[in-house]
Amino acid sequence: MKTLITLFGKNAWFFLPFLIWIVTGALLQMVFTHEELFLAINSRHSYWGDVIMTGVTYIGDGITFGVMLAFILLLRKYKLFLTAASVLLLTTLIVQIAKHYFNEPRPIKYFGEDSYLVHTVKWVTVHGSCSFPSGHTTTAFAMFCFLALISNNKLTGILFMGLALLAAWSRIYLAQHFFVDVYVGSIIGTLCSFLVYTLFHQRTLKSSPEICPEAIVGLT
Repeated sequence: MKTLITLFGKNAWFFLPFLIWIVTGALLQMVFTHEELFLAINSRHSYWGDVIMTGVTYIGDGITFGVMLAFILLLRKYKLFLTAASVLLLTTLIVQIAKHYFNEPRPIKYFGEDSYLVHTVKWVTVHGSCSFPSGHTTTAFAMFCFLALISNNKLTGILFMGLALLAAWSRIYLAQHFFVDVYVGSIIGTLCSFLVYTLFHQRTLKSSPEICPEAIVGLT
């Protein structure tokens, strides 16, 4: 427990905003309905918003995570590569099992005859099933939590958190997911990244709690 608290404290610039997001997201879901939350975000759109969000959503694509893995491998950080690859594998398994188990309809299908209320981008293929949870959001939070943990400059944690939230926002903007999908996805991604990282480096963290995590994996 002391190890987890120490690691959390060293990465407060990521985890404190994350906790604020979790609490705020929970309150929003208590006050507003499933449909209201989706339409409140999806209905605020513009042409340039369509263009920007189309690009932003790739932040949470598995290919982006793969590029990060390739870069780590090129740097010959093999333990770090194994840790990151395990994060990606675990999040993918959890998300895919959950998606097919719950098989929740996506917004365009959920609204049915009222689908005219849903804003879609004409050059983006909108899916109709397996909405819960959001895979892109899960991947984005897993990747950026991991980057926050290994970064030398802990202030970048707030930037990583902002990028993860932007990826989540894009999934609702593009009518691919509901708020609850990205909310749960953010929790899955962050927890998987944090727990896997801790598991891989637990022995060193316990023996040298005063050493920052990035020094352990040889990034300093």
